[in-house]
Amino acid sequence: MWQAMLMSAGLPNSKQIYIEGFITSQGQKMSKSLGNVIDPIKLVGKYGIDPIRYYLLREIPSYDDGDYSENRFKELYNADLANNFGNLVSRITKLIELNNPRIEKSVIKDFSPDVTMHIENYRFDKALEYIWGHIKGLNAYIDRTKLWKKGELHEVVIWSEIIDGIRQIAYDLQPFLPETAETVKKQFQGEIIKSQKPLFPRIK
Repeated sequence: MWQAMLMSAGLPNSKQIYIEGFITSQGQKMSKSLGNVIDPIKLVGKYGIDPIRYYLLREIPSYDDGDYSENRFKELYNADLANNFGNLVSRITKLIELNNPRIEKSVIKDFSPDVTMHIENYRFDKALEYIWGHIKGLNAYIDRTKLWKKGELHEVVIWSEIIDGIRQIAYDLQPFLPETAETVKKQFQGEIIKSQKPLFPRIK
């Protein structure tokens, strides 16, 4: 069908064909008779669009079938979005307010090479896996450098690495969590960085 539409419009045929898998519900094919059909509009209204995008892109491979369950969604939301990323942004902004380090303005202009590679190969889950590895690495770096110790002087390079790391993460997240990425980019774009409300409040 798509090839015919391209030809009728006088456009060249596509050189790539991308076929995505199916989404099951708690291990079963979705069916009205089974009553397990998932309404994405209701999910977005309940949890927000970026968390739903994250689950679908991270948990369901773009090259294979995948499953959705609300229990798994909540587990992934709390572990990855609330605890790892949300906590990273929250703790570093509060530490900045506490220590008042010198912040250099810098602009990230490119995606990380690994993110670009995975996107070009339609491996969106792998791109997010790489980004979350960066997030976990920054959290571990903060623990090693003990930035939470009030009054302790730290080298400018430590703050620069962490702040630029978050700026890079926000840039890399733009294709996947656009609203969240824009919020973090604005929060960290200047020389004055302040804490804001949690990006992802935990789900009980």
